[in-house]
Amino acid sequence: MNLLRLCHRIINPTRFTLNRQLQQLSATQRLPSSSVSVGQEIHGYIVKEVTPIPEFRLTAIKLQHKLTGCQHLHVDREHKNNVWSVAFQTTPKDDTGVAHILEHTALCGSEKFPCRDPFFKMTNRSMATFMNAFTASDWTMYAFSTQNQKDYFNLMSVYLDAVLHPKLDEYDFMQEGWRLEHEKPDDPKSPIVIKGVVFNEMKGVFSDSHQVYARRIQNNLMPTSTYQYESGGDPEAIPTLTWNNLKEFHATHYHPSNGRFFTYGSFPLSDTLAYLNEHLQKYKQQKTKEKSSSLTEETHWNKPRSVKITCSPQSFVVDPTKTTTVSVSYLLGSIRDTWETFLLNIVCSLLVDSEKSPFYKKLIIPNIGTNYSPDTGFGRHTLNTTFHVGLQDIAKDDVDRVIKLIEETFEEVAKQGFEQSQIDALLHQFEIGIKHQDENFGLKIILGLIYSWIHGTDPIDSLQVTKYLERFNDEMKSNPKLLQDIVEKHFLKNNHKLIATMNIDSDYAEKKKQRESQLCQQLLSQCENKQLIYDKGLELQKRQSAVQNVDVLPTLSIADIDKKVIRIPIIQGQIGNTYVQLCERPTNGITYFRCLLNTFQLPNELKPYLPLFVNILTK
Repeated sequence: MNLLRLCHRIINPTRFTLNRQLQQLSATQRLPSSSVSVGQEIHGYIVKEVTPIPEFRLTAIKLQHKLTGCQHLHVDREHKNNVWSVAFQTTPKDDTGVAHILEHTALCGSEKFPCRDPFFKMTNRSMATFMNAFTASDWTMYAFSTQNQKDYFNLMSVYLDAVLHPKLDEYDFMQEGWRLEHEKPDDPKSPIVIKGVVFNEMKGVFSDSHQVYARRIQNNLMPTSTYQYESGGDPEAIPTLTWNNLKEFHATHYHPSNGRFFTYGSFPLSDTLAYLNEHLQKYKQQKTKEKSSSLTEETHWNKPRSVKITCSPQSFVVDPTKTTTVSVSYLLGSIRDTWETFLLNIVCSLLVDSEKSPFYKKLIIPNIGTNYSPDTGFGRHTLNTTFHVGLQDIAKDDVDRVIKLIEETFEEVAKQGFEQSQIDALLHQFEIGIKHQDENFGLKIILGLIYSWIHGTDPIDSLQVTKYLERFNDEMKSNPKLLQDIVEKHFLKNNHKLIATMNIDSDYAEKKKQRESQLCQQLLSQCENKQLIYDKGLELQKRQSAVQNVDVLPTLSIADIDKKVIRIPIIQGQIGNTYVQLCERPTNGITYFRCLLNTFQLPNELKPYLPLFVNILTK
């Protein structure tokens, strides 16, 4: 039997005869019930908004803490993997990487849990399904998820104490940030070098040509805002950060007034709020330390600009005559405008994200370079959204050609628009992407919301995706040239455009090494007592090897673990000679299908083509 015919026979819906059993199994999936109401006070919090969002089978509850004014978003949903997070706006004012180093140092022990690296120590005392922290361009987040309620509060206690009451010990700062130390700490005759976890991490980042390119573009595209600085830290600037600078940054930015708290899942909201209030009621609102309102948008340029970037030679080069990267970057609208951001996301995806995209046809198919330039696509991780498009691994002589092709492509799209089939396919993929539920669904929600929420947008509004899809369809009917108008406005008539080119510098690594050596010598010249460097190195080594008292950390006992096995009802059925299993779950309206095909009837000469067939069939 032909494999296509076999596949058709199995999946043909007209042959399906299990509707009655499916109806018997099906129970109406209701939204999570919530007893809270707008204006209600719960453990020091005021309920500001309660919004059911049927497409995700959840209820979004927005609250505000009375004393501190901090915002809290709770997503009430029947999901066993509960999520907790707190994010602070941490806008850098230099390249020292203070926000990044603080993220590391805060996790080196706190007042209540004076144990080094409590997160790592909690891995065998917890059932956490996720534990991590992130430093973005202008915010820092601490997040975890777990399916056990006692574990949930255990982890919350560790996280809260870590962010609100970290020890911020000088030796922890030296370990995580930077320090002068002998190459061999126990040998005073060995050379003195710069060390540090973040320092070394960022040295690795800045040795990656793609990272260098993307970061330099952001710095140059927004040269008057906080984004001109490297939030992760530039290795050449990190050693200018002092321990006092770190403590001041924490006091200013890690205040509840500057926080965004998020919870997700089925654990009782009231219990969470009561626990949080115990910690937050010691604080008062500090309006002067609010960061969101102080961050302003970049002023748009009157004419385009250009920048030249250098990088180290790549480890793998396809063609040694093609090592140049070029791209054109645009500063777009404010992420605070959720409707415009939604439209720009669609337009930018249509421009580059598929094999039918205009830029794929113009740039990739002609084989001018090997791939798109780093960061190609829509960017929504800064206050102003951005778009980047270009090519990597091109010849130097093709730079002007690529720039011209980019301009011509925008002009063609503005005149001709996009194929309707391309728009329909993108919207279909977009809808599936936002509705697809896995065990990290709650984490995906907060990581999707935080970029705009941290800048003052309504997080619940951003969750109502169906509303925007319906509005998009309505506006496309009333104005078929809607997307073309966006291309005209944001690309053809946008002078805030940066043309960036990157070329290899064979001495790049050596130059950086020399600058690091010069920086080390400069720091040494400012050091009055070099013996202190040796002594502190030994002391740090002693502290790092000291046995930690992990008994101060909370833990789970066997009695805290639910022994009940959750069983999902399954219908066993048959279509002809084919066995079928049906399982109904709340999947946000998506049907998942998995098929096992026996290919014994397929001729041997066709079997080598099976991998290709499967690859095509599933795309």
